[in-house]
Amino acid sequence: MKEILKGFVELHFKKPVELSQSHLRDTLLLLVFIDYFGLDNPLGVYFLDLYPFLLEEFHLWHKSIGIEKSALSFL
Repeated sequence: MKEILKGFVELHFKKPVELSQSHLRDTLLLLVFIDYFGLDNPLGVYFLDLYPFLLEEFHLWHKSIGIEKSALSFL
């Protein structure tokens, strides 16, 4: 019974939260690195401090969407 309840909780609560977190992470990375996609970023100056912290996350995001080599590999 305990395993059934655990499976129910994971199915109905854990998966939607993980999916929502994934969408929020992707949106944040897009907003921070939008100038690399050829779009103007009026807030780019404010995001400069975040670049060193998010470069590895950006590379992992590229791998997750199927791009093995990042355009930022020269950094």
